[in-house]
Amino acid sequence: MTKRSIFTRSIIATCLLIGAVGCSSSDTTAEVGEDMAAVEDETIDGAATTDEPVEISVIIGQTSGSAVAYQATLGSKVQIKLLNPDADDEFHLHGYDLTATAVAGQEAMIEFTADQLGSFDLESHTTGDWILTLVVEE
Repeated sequence: MTKRSIFTRSIIATCLLIGAVGCSSSDTTAEVGEDMAAVEDETIDGAATTDEPVEISVIIGQTSGSAVAYQATLGSKVQIKLLNPDADDEFHLHGYDLTATAVAGQEAMIEFTADQLGSFDLESHTTGDWILTLVVEE
């Protein structure tokens, strides 16, 4: 999957998410939340690894936020490069329970194989800000 493909799919996923949130009632939101939680907990054993890694670069305050979403294919290698130009930071990828610590102005990296289906939030443990969402699909 190319960077352009990831970007295009991210934009489409973000638009669909915004549209779904704007049109949903509280009853369907609860059902969707329960369904997503079930998908996030599902671990896929023996996922095939893809050759092309998913490379994500984020600059805190510039290319980060709750509306930022990236996609990865199940079994792909994922590299998330994180840079906070202004402050020391600690990042946590939920679902995979991975963390990275960054000194102000220096890049931190989280690397892993996307072996779980679902939607995973990356947040700053320093500020509590939502950095991005990673969506892993088949």
